[in-house]
Amino acid sequence: MAAGLFALAGLWLAVPAAAQDEKAYQNAGRWNVVSVWVGPMFGYCAADTDNGQVQFRIATDGNSWQIGVPYYGRRGKVQGYYGFGDAAEMGAFAAEGDGWASMAIDRDQLDAFRNAPDFAVNLDRGLQVFNLDGAAAAIDLARQCARNQGKRQVAAAPQPNRAPAPPPPPPAPDVGRGCPPPGSVRSPATNVPVKVLFYNGTQVPLDIMWIDFNGQWKAYHRLKPDSNATQSTYAGHAWIAVDANGNCHGGVMMGDPRARGEGANEFQIWD
Repeated sequence: MAAGLFALAGLWLAVPAAAQDEKAYQNAGRWNVVSVWVGPMFGYCAADTDNGQVQFRIATDGNSWQIGVPYYGRRGKVQGYYGFGDAAEMGAFAAEGDGWASMAIDRDQLDAFRNAPDFAVNLDRGLQVFNLDGAAAAIDLARQCARNQGKRQVAAAPQPNRAPAPPPPPPAPDVGRGCPPPGSVRSPATNVPVKVLFYNGTQVPLDIMWIDFNGQWKAYHRLKPDSNATQSTYAGHAWIAVDANGNCHGGVMMGDPRARGEGANEFQIWD
């Protein structure tokens, strides 16, 4: 199908879809990476796949990322459902009237596309599920395409008998008391929802942090002493509670949808 105007925020003024041109960049398994141009001006790069019925696109202009699916409903903001494994989250898609509906995604969501097995979206075509096998390589290729302004780079001829110098060893990270070493714990790409509760029974404020798919810590809540917060998450996703000195309290906490009875999936954090 035609590229459509998959306009990333601030990238260019709206122009007719016919003025756009797609150029093949490189394939990555079942994904096709293309560059999109408006006349002589580079627009963005996109990794495309499909489920046999509907096309799906992950696109970047080198700064921000969006996802897109074909859409022929009304123009403007469109409420749709999406999610990894199940279309359970509501989101606002932008329909430009050019055959596409798009939605901006953040870095955490981009990481989820790298690790999750599939992605579901429910708009005017009904529920559509896309296999994300190979998405990580396709995302890297789309990023490279945008960095190169859509132009394939000719690799320089290798110099014989010259091995690259090994990189210096990384500095040893500082690990707070009670915290897992960086990268030692990662949340798995699961799609079974579970709701958890965190209670701060300590005498100091605590930051409740999610450990993402790459082992990075992402702050979600700041809990004062004797306060709590609920959080929707997924089975096996890892959470920690960190004080202002970088020390962890309560260990690594993971929700279990099979847990039953009083106190199930309620994490009480004490000194």
